[in-house]
Amino acid sequence: MKKRSVLFINDSLSGGSGVFRSLAQTLQNIPYEKYDVTLFILPGGDTASPPDGALPDEVKLIKGEDGVHYYRRPTVAATHALSKVFSALKIKKAAAFFKKLSRGRVRALRSRYPAKAYFSDTVFDAAVAYTVPGCAPVLKHVKAHRKYAVFHSSQASFFPDETKDALRLFDGMIAVNDGVRQVLAETYPRFSDKIGVITNYVNAGDILKAAAAKPSPYNEDKPVICSCGRLSREKGFDLAVGAAKILKDRGLDFIWYFVGDGEDREKIEHLIRVNTLEDRIILTGYAEDPYGHIGGCDVYVQPSYEEAQPLALLEAAVLGRTVVSTETVGGKYILKGGSLGVLTPVSAAGLADGIEPLLRDAALREAKRFVYSPEDNMKDRASFAAAWDRLLSGQE
Repeated sequence: MKKRSVLFINDSLSGGSGVFRSLAQTLQNIPYEKYDVTLFILPGGDTASPPDGALPDEVKLIKGEDGVHYYRRPTVAATHALSKVFSALKIKKAAAFFKKLSRGRVRALRSRYPAKAYFSDTVFDAAVAYTVPGCAPVLKHVKAHRKYAVFHSSQASFFPDETKDALRLFDGMIAVNDGVRQVLAETYPRFSDKIGVITNYVNAGDILKAAAAKPSPYNEDKPVICSCGRLSREKGFDLAVGAAKILKDRGLDFIWYFVGDGEDREKIEHLIRVNTLEDRIILTGYAEDPYGHIGGCDVYVQPSYEEAQPLALLEAAVLGRTVVSTETVGGKYILKGGSLGVLTPVSAAGLADGIEPLLRDAALREAKRFVYSPEDNMKDRASFAAAWDRLLSGQE
């Protein structure tokens, strides 16, 4: 039987990215006797080597490169020059218009480049934009019998026009849980019949093995809080700093580890200093394998402003941690509305109020532990693998 050809497009190979970890789980659950799989990483994306074992040997990996000088193209050069002229004349609205127009033309040219440079003679049976909005405009130009986009964000209303234009041509939109599906249906009502759900899966066996190989780095005589994620606005580490200030002012003794790095690091460091929290918050930097940190803490906190399906919460559940999350779409879904952990308002005060009882009462922490059983994990894995097989085979 001839194998079906499948293309996945993503913008990163970083093991610290939740989207890449989700993609790796997808690729690890594909039956390669049925599929030839290519993974294309967008030019300009994070193309560092993925963690050992993250990608199956059967996957053909292509790291995109793009050395084209788009601002030299006549249509771009003309609008870019006009923006400079109007800027010099201090006609701000016209300058802004042509600047936006030139940037839009550059984005359009860049989105066409991978199809032209790498896949001009290839027609795939199925192709998947694994990061939206970034990959959807690129996939629009790739030739494939069926095209899909995976949504790891519940902020679809902020996606640019080129993403909406690409989705019009796709055969399916894959939400990572029912909450995201609802957001997509409300945002794109005319596409509602195209929306399906494939819930993210984490491999409990791999996580437990990794945690055992990297025991807890903590040596504290006080409760330990841990939060993992990119230090960027949507992850809410500023809320965590605010919550730590409130908890300290209430006389609680604790240490809070922020595991991750990102563009907001200097901002977070500044907030820690001005709130005199150097004795309560430790920034560990990037950790490709955070499971020792998660597995060793007393309370795992996800302080995000927005999450669709936070894998770190699932990983904390696998490791049997007591879990606190803000009331994001993903937090509410994973914690079943608060029955499997503590849900709080998306605010520093809300986080502090949710965490405080857990710091004061070790017995309550134990009672609130979220245990994700091996049996549940096996069921989730089987469902996840079957859903992707149906999608890629053209049955959905």
